[in-house]
Amino acid sequence: MDNHKIEVTGISEPLLKLIDERIRHQGSDRSAYIRDLIERDIWGTSSTKKDTLIKNDAKCPFDPKQWEADMKLLAQLTEQIPVLPPEAFTRDSIYGNHD
Repeated sequence: MDNHKIEVTGISEPLLKLIDERIRHQGSDRSAYIRDLIERDIWGTSSTKKDTLIKNDAKCPFDPKQWEADMKLLAQLTEQIPVLPPEAFTRDSIYGNHD
């Protein structure tokens, strides 16, 4: 296999249709779309910021405004999580019969 090519198999037809729909919306092609997904997964950003990250040999710098926005989003999502009773946090409830 060529080092610059990856074969992706096992993608369902409905998923391919969704991918193609996003590609049409972005005005891209499958290869570019999949490459961008991989880069965002590995680098945490798209290819436009990848070179900067490689040069700095670091992840994205801390952004207080982005952190604040992320915390607000997290707080909104946690409102839907039910409160567990205190007995849910006992050693027995967590480990059960596993000593």
